[in-house]
Amino acid sequence: MSSVRSPKKTGIASDEDGAAKRLHDRLSVQRQVYLCWKDARGNQVLRAHAVDVSRFGMLVEAERAIAAGTVISVQMNATMLGKACVRHCTSKGIKYRIGLHMPDRMMRDL
Repeated sequence: MSSVRSPKKTGIASDEDGAAKRLHDRLSVQRQVYLCWKDARGNQVLRAHAVDVSRFGMLVEAERAIAAGTVISVQMNATMLGKACVRHCTSKGIKYRIGLHMPDRMMRDL
């Protein structure tokens, strides 16, 4: 099975519930990433699964929540993909879907 699927169309509701409209195409991906940040408890690292990417963002799924507004680093293996700001974090079953705004993402092809 290929790890990249066709992009979703701009301006068409792309979330499973059909509620959100997007400014940029989203490309489905299947990649493991690491989210790193520092909070009151110290340095945090969370393994996550990238669901899709767009020109300025990424949707990931993880086992823990991250508060909206948290600034994080996103890494894939030893490669830094860039800094991100958590825009939303929504529970989905036993996991969380975390929307990341990444205007400076260094690696455009995941």
